[in-house]
Amino acid sequence: MNKADLAKILKAFKRLDIPFVLAGGHAVAAWGMVRSTRDIDFVADVRGALAGKLAAELRQAGFKAVLRPSDEQDPVRGVIRVESAVSAAAEPVDIVLGIRRMPQGIFERSSPLQFLGHQVPVISPEDLIVLKCLAGGPIDLEDARSILEIMKGKLDMKYLGVELKKIKMSLAGIT
Repeated sequence: MNKADLAKILKAFKRLDIPFVLAGGHAVAAWGMVRSTRDIDFVADVRGALAGKLAAELRQAGFKAVLRPSDEQDPVRGVIRVESAVSAAAEPVDIVLGIRRMPQGIFERSSPLQFLGHQVPVISPEDLIVLKCLAGGPIDLEDARSILEIMKGKLDMKYLGVELKKIKMSLAGIT
């Protein structure tokens, strides 16, 4: 993904008035340890017909954009996979269309970050830890541990404890 392509994606979010945050490996790098990642992940508040509109908007901007809806068992409400129509080597973007049981207010608690030359909202470290715990894979839990270690003393531990309790987890289950 280059600066110009990212600008097109950000413009689509803005034009459709879609709240979003940078998440995934790039957000982990902002709050925890840098690790390799094969894509750029955004979490967006997209429901119903808006998902199709966003995918169409991205196709109009020159991308390959494939909407993958989810079923009731999937914690993710759906994903739009965005790829360059020109370069197969370009880093793809996954736009997660919401996550069941994600904390309320994640878009409001985001912080601005310079990313590929653009000001982009990045998910808060506390909310990222919660999302990583919801995902629950080995890499996800390692990401959560790295954020806890690097952000020690800077996290809102009360908020984090409340949100982890809502998903039936605790800090002891991460560390």
